[in-house]
Amino acid sequence: MHSSSSAILSAAAALLPALTRAQSTGADTCTDVHTFLARGNNEPYPGRQGKLVDAICSAVGSSTCDYEDIVFDNALETEYCGAVEAGRVAGRNQIAAYHKKCPDTKLVISGYSQGAQVVGDILGGGGGTFFQGCTIDSSDGLDADSEPGNKIVAAMLFGDTRHTAAQSYNVLDGAPDNGLFPRTGAQLAGLNSFSSVLRSYCQAEDPICAGGDTVADHLNYFDVYSDAAGGWVASMVGATPSSTATSSTASQTSTMSSASTSASKSGSSTTGEASTTTGSTSATTAAPSSTTTDADVGSSESSSSSTATPTGGDQSGGARGLQCTIGIVSMTTLVSIVFSFI
Repeated sequence: MHSSSSAILSAAAALLPALTRAQSTGADTCTDVHTFLARGNNEPYPGRQGKLVDAICSAVGSSTCDYEDIVFDNALETEYCGAVEAGRVAGRNQIAAYHKKCPDTKLVISGYSQGAQVVGDILGGGGGTFFQGCTIDSSDGLDADSEPGNKIVAAMLFGDTRHTAAQSYNVLDGAPDNGLFPRTGAQLAGLNSFSSVLRSYCQAEDPICAGGDTVADHLNYFDVYSDAAGGWVASMVGATPSSTATSSTASQTSTMSSASTSASKSGSSTTGEASTTTGSTSATTAAPSSTTTDADVGSSESSSSSTATPTGGDQSGGARGLQCTIGIVSMTTLVSIVFSFI
């Protein structure tokens, strides 16, 4: 990792040592809707998805709603494969434990970037060869027809490293493109067993999920799509969405078709910024605040913040342009820069 990025991230960690704890629900708390989040590489808990939690819990209206983080070490210096596999194991265990405690709760699961790979492995099974040639052994995904898999009412992948072209659950203009490590047939079969409750969000210029060359399009999903995604989750939960969520859902098709273009034009404000999200749940629930530091290599930084307040308790190759050079920056370099942002 670049020394400038390392220094910035270290300074942020020193300033906020208590704010990187995982969200944990109260020991005796059960809510109507419970969301599991798997954050992106190098993000503190809950990362950019704090905005998504806010949108979900607002959209489900009168239903009680909270979230918890899937616990794994996602630091830049942590071996990628070990982190992903730890997240998969922890996520499965956390989902099973919560469902055992709260069998009537409707479950939602969401992952961003590296966290999207974690969620995809939980649902569809994992395994393969990834960054620096590290490997993950094959594993099975959850069974969509038995508990707790059949209690998952909505699942979302954003900027997935393992995005695979032309799947029925793909949305946005990156749908026809492959990511860095597209999935195998067996893993796709597992994911497709959840296709009725699954959406994979990928913008065409995202370098991670679609082989694009616009870093901002990997960073701005939750600035652009949180409200629409929250409205979709509310519809899957079966709740009556709030008026805002209803409006977002009704205009979702036009929003998704145009948002990538507008995001590319305005998304540069996301690049090189520190994005802050704060999540809180019921009184019996830990209420972490998290700061995501986007350390651009050799560039200045600015900061923006938003508050999330939930209510209530080897499949390498295939990415478009992966084998070519984007301007003077190779894909490998671009990926490294993206992960320094996350």
